[in-house]
Amino acid sequence: MKVLARSIIIGLFLGVLLAACASQPGGVVNTEYVLTTAMRDGYFVYLGVDGDINGLVNPALHAKPGERITMMLINSGEGAHDIVFPAINIHSDTINKKGETTSITFTVPDKDVALEYHDSTHEKLGMKGILLVGAVPKGAAAESPAEQPAAEQTAGLYDKELTIQAIQKGGCVTCHTIPGIPGAIGMIGPDLSDIGKVAGERIEKGEYTGSAKTAEEYITESIQSPDAFISPTCPTGLCAKGVMPANLSKTLTGNEISAIVQYLKGLPENAFTDSSEASTTANPPQVPATGADVVRDPTDLPAPVGNHQPTTVRIDLEAVEVEGQLTDDTTFTYWTFNNQVPGPFFRVRIGDTIEVHMKNNTSSTMNHSVDFHAVTGPGGGAVMTQTAPSGESMFTAKALNPGLFVYHCATPMVAQHIANGMYGLILVEPEGGLPAVDREFYVMQGEVYTTGKMGELGKQTSDVEKLLNEDPEYLVFNGAVGGLTAQKPLKANVGETVRIFFGVGGPNFTSSFHVIGEIFDRVYNLASLTTPPMTNVQTTLVPPGGATVVEFKLEVPGRYILVDHALSRLQRGLAGYLLVEGPDAPDIFNGTPSPGSGH
Repeated sequence: MKVLARSIIIGLFLGVLLAACASQPGGVVNTEYVLTTAMRDGYFVYLGVDGDINGLVNPALHAKPGERITMMLINSGEGAHDIVFPAINIHSDTINKKGETTSITFTVPDKDVALEYHDSTHEKLGMKGILLVGAVPKGAAAESPAEQPAAEQTAGLYDKELTIQAIQKGGCVTCHTIPGIPGAIGMIGPDLSDIGKVAGERIEKGEYTGSAKTAEEYITESIQSPDAFISPTCPTGLCAKGVMPANLSKTLTGNEISAIVQYLKGLPENAFTDSSEASTTANPPQVPATGADVVRDPTDLPAPVGNHQPTTVRIDLEAVEVEGQLTDDTTFTYWTFNNQVPGPFFRVRIGDTIEVHMKNNTSSTMNHSVDFHAVTGPGGGAVMTQTAPSGESMFTAKALNPGLFVYHCATPMVAQHIANGMYGLILVEPEGGLPAVDREFYVMQGEVYTTGKMGELGKQTSDVEKLLNEDPEYLVFNGAVGGLTAQKPLKANVGETVRIFFGVGGPNFTSSFHVIGEIFDRVYNLASLTTPPMTNVQTTLVPPGGATVVEFKLEVPGRYILVDHALSRLQRGLAGYLLVEGPDAPDIFNGTPSPGSGH
């Protein structure tokens, strides 16, 4: 039924396109292409959904010189997207919501040329393809209005695009991903990283009886004669059909073979392996990775603002995408406010005006924004701050309600931006402020959805499928496993009163916040500061996008563990330490510690 429904929808879309385009000036549309947006292995891609490009990632499209074509794009619901042809200044409308469509109809240049198309926001995340017009000459570069790179770089860029096209046409070649090309699928074959030396040795020893005299000719023959050079079958489970094409040259043009030759010559060592090594290729060895420290120190928060006349408070936020240390030897591509998780703690007074300046770092690959739950107005400010890389936006809002409020990025897909680390807290103090305490701490809980399983080493990116299924690999306090235990534990002394500002970024799980071995003397439930606090509370519920304020006095020294009392989450990294120093209090707690408690 789903297939039938999709066919009907596509048919309706194409019918509308044909009717619309036939009435437009400029000639009859000869070719229509339909694409949708998708996520593949943590990358945004275009996906063909009709005709001979159905199911292909970032498909290579074709047109005749001077031909009139239409391209339709369907938004699958994972962000805002469009289609841009920079060389000919063609740009579709941007579509923001799931199911929205946009289309462009234009006449391609009346010459043989390769035209790049891409998403204006997500090009760096993999959303780009190529439109081949006519018989494109070998080594030609995709035209762009920008200055062309060096000749070898130009050829390399274009060769990769042609390689994608050639491999897509090769049948069962889903056995290996080409390094560095999101969405491109490669072939299992011999190691070609030192092909010149290999070719020379084989010719010299008489082991090779073909006609090749150069490395390029040797590689070309390996493509044209896969029985001799490329494993004719794929390992079980790695190919859709199980068998490689009998001869790739039957499906590839001369230009496409040349493109593959040029690309293979530049591959790193062991980029391709034979079928006996396929299991190693499919499951590469884990390599430890080191990244930046993204953990927000729990003591990094401003002092109480005190009583003052309403004033304007400037808030500066910068969206920065950073490779951060998630756990030992494992990094994660965090999206952050000001390089840390959570974002900065802000503190204002009831009646103040906040002036929010939102920047997006020049190195970002995504648009970002901010939604303050403390703001009264559409989107909490998100409608004012959808900010492209290198951009800046600003808005003002009056703090009308006291309380402890979450803020987070609200750029589609919102849940992904939050899960990648874009959340924080802002405190709007009531008149008179809060009662004085000796120490205040800032703690937030979040979920991390990684492509690899928990414990896998190396660089990890976000997994949208796990996110949509609410199946995180890690749960963390302040951004990382061990962030508030080994790295930056909370510290206090016996006799002191502490206050913890606690929030849940989420985006999905409710927290049962608990400090093992302590009772909260006061809990401002759901962070309501104008309701009398609850007293003598063991565990308090905090929903995603919510917060609480807890206070308690320390009477016994030792290590107290901050947890979500859904305690299975402890095994996925969700723990923090409160280290309390001072004299023992045997009249309150006395005995001989026994091994094995973990406390």
